[in-house]
Amino acid sequence: NLYRHFRKERQVHKAEHILTALFEAFTKRPSMMPDGARARVDLIGLERAVCDYLAGMTDRFAMDEFSRLFDPYQWT
Repeated sequence: NLYRHFRKERQVHKAEHILTALFEAFTKRPSMMPDGARARVDLIGLERAVCDYLAGMTDRFAMDEFSRLFDPYQWT
């Protein structure tokens, strides 16, 4: 029952939404990634570089990055 609890399911849905949106944004416009992540694009390909960048994010950083990119009231 714990693994199908509605609160956990909501968290999973949010996480999927955030990661999908970030992946799509960074693959569409890689210039939004930091220099180190962009430098890896030529070595390993765009999708893998974006995946590696996302994999290195903490939950909090991913949520903050999502806010910076998609919240119209965030200007940083």
